[in-house]
Amino acid sequence: MMNKTGKNGIIFGKFYPLHIGHVDFIQRASGYVETLYVFVCTDDERDMKLFNESKMKKMPTTKDRIRFVTQTFKYQENIKVIHLAEDGIPAYPNGWTGWADRVKEVLAKNEIKIDVIFTNEPQDVENYKSNFIDKGYTADVFSDELEIITIDTSRNNFNISATEIRKDPYKNWHFIPKYVREFFILKVGIIGSEHSGKTNLTHKLANHYNTTYVREYRKEYIKEVLQNNEDNLQYEDYSQIAYGQNQKISESVKNADRLVIIDTEFTSLQAYYIKNNESEHPVIEDFIRNSNFDVLIYIEKTDQKGTFNEILQKLLEKNNKKYIKLTHENNTSLTENYIKSIEIIDNYINQKTV
Repeated sequence: MMNKTGKNGIIFGKFYPLHIGHVDFIQRASGYVETLYVFVCTDDERDMKLFNESKMKKMPTTKDRIRFVTQTFKYQENIKVIHLAEDGIPAYPNGWTGWADRVKEVLAKNEIKIDVIFTNEPQDVENYKSNFIDKGYTADVFSDELEIITIDTSRNNFNISATEIRKDPYKNWHFIPKYVREFFILKVGIIGSEHSGKTNLTHKLANHYNTTYVREYRKEYIKEVLQNNEDNLQYEDYSQIAYGQNQKISESVKNADRLVIIDTEFTSLQAYYIKNNESEHPVIEDFIRNSNFDVLIYIEKTDQKGTFNEILQKLLEKNNKKYIKLTHENNTSLTENYIKSIEIIDNYINQKTV
């Protein structure tokens, strides 16, 4: 195709989100030039609209999206990532002149001269040719022999788009890179009565979906810090438990496959605090307000409908936390609730892929 000696190439993209098609395109292009500059293009207003219309569980920041690319190519030293803010420029396919000027400004600021533009969009070739000419521009940021090279325009290597992933991530999961997946992970919380098989169910579901799980950090804390003496729990201990549980969830999400199973969430921790202290803990309350679970499965032990369950269910109602209730009567219930939970989770995932 071309001799790469001393050549600088450039690729533009929103990468909202980065997917395996992007990765393949970037890696193919990187072999044809000495240095490949990947411009991550953002526009706050546009990107908010994309997020609101997507199935993403949290909105990636500009730094997150830059990190998608830098983390994915961290061992390919000739790939460099640069941010391009497109705010205030008319939306594609309009606004080419203003957009081209913005690109030139960023290149000049970074003292970069481009020899090759790579694209997999044939309709953009003529616009690149007509807009990236340095006539009348003070900085020489494009070569006089600028090449526009198309790669895999038919998407034969990976027939996927960011739009398809935003709309149906779980169907297209294998196209989503490791560093991007956490923005789509479903959180499944197992809550309910004490000694109702919640931990058993959490382990079983994690094995079934071949994914990660989070143990109830309150139990671990009591065992490791208080030497199993629950009566010694104090105000600050509950703060530490809340922060510890949140950290365990964040760590587990990073390695999960489509969903993470969590044994007990923050509303349950608040119920324990209220049961013992007759007031709400503000740190836990903050976590309740700012944490979202996609599926909450409540296991209620039929012979245990006392204070804790009453407190927990009132808290769930107060905080508008919707849940599906299953009952635990005996050891047979462990298998019955396992089967029912799979049906609940599968139905939720299937609804999200329609």
